Amino acid sequence: MYLSAYSGDCKNRPIFISKSLVLKNDNKTAMVAGISREKLLFLSFFEGSCVMVAELAGGKMLAPFFGTSIYVWASTLAVTLGALTIGYYLGGEYSKKGHEKRQRALFFTLAIASALVILMPVIANFIMQRTIEMSFLTGLVISQLFFLFPPILGMGMVSPMLIGLIGENSDSGKAAGLVYAISTLGGVIATLIVGFWLIPVIGISIPCVSVGVALFVLTILILRPDKSMLTKSVPLLLLPLVASVAFIINSGNRQTDKYSVLYHTEGILGQVKVVDFDYTDRRINRVIKSRVMLVNHNWQTWVDTKNKDFSFLFYTHFSRAVISGIPRNGRVLIIGLGGGTLARQCEDYGIAYDAVEIDGRLPALAEKYFGLKSAVANTAIDDGRHYVNVCKTKYDLIIIDALLGDSIPSHLLSAECFDKLKDLLQPFGKIFIEFDGIDKEDPEGFAQQLVYNTITQSGLNCRLFSSLPGGATHADIMFIASKEPNNAYDTVAVEKDFYFPFANNLKAFEVTAPFVQNLSTRKLITDDSQSLDYYMRERDINFRTKYLLTYNEEFIEDNMAFFR
Repeated sequence: MYLSAYSGDCKNRPIFISKSLVLKNDNKTAMVAGISREKLLFLSFFEGSCVMVAELAGGKMLAPFFGTSIYVWASTLAVTLGALTIGYYLGGEYSKKGHEKRQRALFFTLAIASALVILMPVIANFIMQRTIEMSFLTGLVISQLFFLFPPILGMGMVSPMLIGLIGENSDSGKAAGLVYAISTLGGVIATLIVGFWLIPVIGISIPCVSVGVALFVLTILILRPDKSMLTKSVPLLLLPLVASVAFIINSGNRQTDKYSVLYHTEGILGQVKVVDFDYTDRRINRVIKSRVMLVNHNWQTWVDTKNKDFSFLFYTHFSRAVISGIPRNGRVLIIGLGGGTLARQCEDYGIAYDAVEIDGRLPALAEKYFGLKSAVANTAIDDGRHYVNVCKTKYDLIIIDALLGDSIPSHLLSAECFDKLKDLLQPFGKIFIEFDGIDKEDPEGFAQQLVYNTITQSGLNCRLFSSLPGGATHADIMFIASKEPNNAYDTVAVEKDFYFPFANNLKAFEVTAPFVQNLSTRKLITDDSQSLDYYMRERDINFRTKYLLTYNEEFIEDNMAFFR
């Protein structure tokens, strides 16, 4: 509703008064005249949504290149908060300017920030393919500064400028609280919708493009720029839109020279791919048709396409040996189903099993692509620790197979968790854990010692085995824990094949006494002090660096889409 009044010193020019703005209707202020407070708040709501979409999508874009470790998310939060800090300050400076300059600044800030969000998938893919050869942390931060920092900075500038408009003739404190509340609410709703629904269904890129276009259009409709400003802004929308649409179309290509992508989805729990390719074993000059499940581009499951009982992962030869020693009327709990290699071993021996998998996509994939029969029926979609806390079933064997690349779930290896696991074991039951071997990043094996200490301090007997004969500690290490001293499984056979040429009984692979007797740390992993993360920090960084330079470079050379 607008009222008009005439005043002599205004030379009979009307003054328009809206609910929120008191502005003279002259050329300098025409752009903001008539914009209601509600429209500006709606713009704030959508800008807040856009911030969270950019942050969430940015973290997901990083995962196939740099993983999902604490370093990645700490860097993402730091870059986001740093961009918002600078944006808030610059937006505050612009809010001091006159109406015309302030309005122009607000319009072009929103237009440029929207364009950068639209362009995020293109910039992210471009820059990360070029930072891949840098050290892990350097490449990670530089990548984020290029594709995440600019749009967040731009949107950070918006709130102070909106506060300046809404609170110009009213309580500025109330206006600030209202703008930030509405903006944050938009972020909350966008996080839930995009994270739990849109990204799993349509991927990462389309939500970025959609929300960027929507914010751009709303900016035009609400701020109503003049013709010259509108003309200048059109390329800001069209050029990024064309580039991103081309990228989205290209990322849908599932066939490259070497790889055939059978399945590819993004999700709140990460990216999952199932890929077929010909693997060449140069030791025997043999080409094998193989299939791999990639979780955030980590090799989770890797099998022979024609014989899905055969796994290329060494530790699965030992899990098969341990499972073969379980009574046929026994029961196994598998924490971390993945592609289902260990569950398939249980099916092969006719042993009942329950599986726990936090990612609801994987049981169906295990059946469709990796030959399992009962993965969907036997799998609880739950966090492994929560399942252990509420479970009442007793098991002959519990397998913790949830360690993947640079993702180490310390809460499954804490003293409190082992206390719960111990209660779930039959009198002669066992716990099997596959873990990293000792490498040059941790030559003392502190991480392995922490796990050993925690198991034994929980009242369990523990023995260690290597994936190479003679107990070589640089190879994968497997912990086998039991309530009672139990050597019955020493004689179970570890079978050899063309890829794993070591056949012997399990005891031949045992890591001998010096490692477990000369411990230089007596610390434990607990829920309150997850020191394992500290001792694994260098290993996590070096794992991802080596991984970038090995597999990801090959994927890039073959033009495999890293995200969609």
